[in-house]
Amino acid sequence: MQKFIQITDCHLFATDEGKLLGMDTQASLEAVMDKIHSEQDNYDFYLCTGDLSQDGSIESYQYLKDLLDKDGKEQFWIPGNHDYRPNMLEVVSENKEMLPVIKKGNWQFILMDSQVPGSVFGNFSQGQLDMLESALEADSSTHTLITMHHHPKPMGCKWLDTQQIRNSQALLDIIAKYDNVRVVLWGHVHQDSDNMVEGVRFISTPSTCVQFTPESSDFDVDKEGPGYRWIELNDDGTIETGVSRVEHIDFKIDYTTKGY
Repeated sequence: MQKFIQITDCHLFATDEGKLLGMDTQASLEAVMDKIHSEQDNYDFYLCTGDLSQDGSIESYQYLKDLLDKDGKEQFWIPGNHDYRPNMLEVVSENKEMLPVIKKGNWQFILMDSQVPGSVFGNFSQGQLDMLESALEADSSTHTLITMHHHPKPMGCKWLDTQQIRNSQALLDIIAKYDNVRVVLWGHVHQDSDNMVEGVRFISTPSTCVQFTPESSDFDVDKEGPGYRWIELNDDGTIETGVSRVEHIDFKIDYTTKGY
């Protein structure tokens, strides 16, 4: 069995005074980490699924790396639309934390980059799609989890679904060709969802800072607290998973911030 912690959409800044929609993102992440430490005592690694920084600064990435390093666990990162890859690579390595394919026990993890620099929506380059198919073709029997930042399926939020991966059907077409894909996991949407579609679990995870209201037509901030997801991957290909949230963070919503 493998167990990992997913943290996503931290929206950190270069300084500890940075706020997103009125929330201190460093303080909320630290509260989430405290909750992880109080609830989880046996996990293998962290999976960090994008928008780790709001301003793309080296300082924000270094803060996150140092914070996670304290646990002595491996960590794996993928970029989101707010992230600045060159600065990420000043802190983590493509040969370690940003590997595209990772093998652990009876599972393989395929980390895809859905970032379109300068845009909020997601899209896969042909190179990313080729990488996915090559990894699945090379190992079509090991249980597989595919992860990316943006959502590959609609969330039922009219405003948010304009940011969905534009060519997500190409992803779904590749997945449909292989029987070993068990989970597709993402961030970006700042909300929890978990659906089984034709034998594959499609899962999204709350942000470690502000949350977006599910099924909202227009941009709206939810009252749910910051959170993280834990996932246990069983040797037989089944999974157990749950979301845990911090409930004591109060903040005044500032709707003047734009651009998600």
